[in-house]
Amino acid sequence: MPKKTLAAIRKAGCHFLIQVKANAKRLYLEMKLCMELNQPISWVETTEKGHGRCETRKIELYLNKAAIPKGWTGIERLVKVTRSGLRKGKPFNFISLYILSKPIDEAQVVAQGVRLHWGIENLLHWIKDVNLKEDDMTIKETKPATAVACLNTLALNLIRLAGYKPIKDSFALFSNKVNELLRLFVLKRNDFRT
Repeated sequence: MPKKTLAAIRKAGCHFLIQVKANAKRLYLEMKLCMELNQPISWVETTEKGHGRCETRKIELYLNKAAIPKGWTGIERLVKVTRSGLRKGKPFNFISLYILSKPIDEAQVVAQGVRLHWGIENLLHWIKDVNLKEDDMTIKETKPATAVACLNTLALNLIRLAGYKPIKDSFALFSNKVNELLRLFVLKRNDFRT
């Protein structure tokens, strides 16, 4: 997430809850250090079973006492999410870090926001990454890469709106069939599958 995007979000009077990945090296390291040196102001832990796994999620909420690098504005809270458990009989442990602009003091509230974030990731980004290989795109320039991502999202939304399932099979159905995909633009409401 570009720093200027965070500033624009706050300038518009909105808030953000954004995952910070290791490629934002200095911010990521400062957050980890802050979390090691301070106690969370709140935390919550939940366990879920289903879909062949048992997963425990611990959400820890910290005051922003990190030496945040210049340009990362509006950060009020730091969030650490630890997911661990068994998936298909194999143990796993993942840690994700987030920045939050709203001065929330209850980890349970933040946990709901993180779950919504994962829902978007699972419903949109994961499908685009796995089925359309967006993470493997070799387009280096921003404008063409953005155009392809927008077209992929448009195609995905049209396929969903038309009721095609499963998504993976739908992409195979429309692959290299631009005229068939364009036909989805002119569907009438009673043409949609239910």
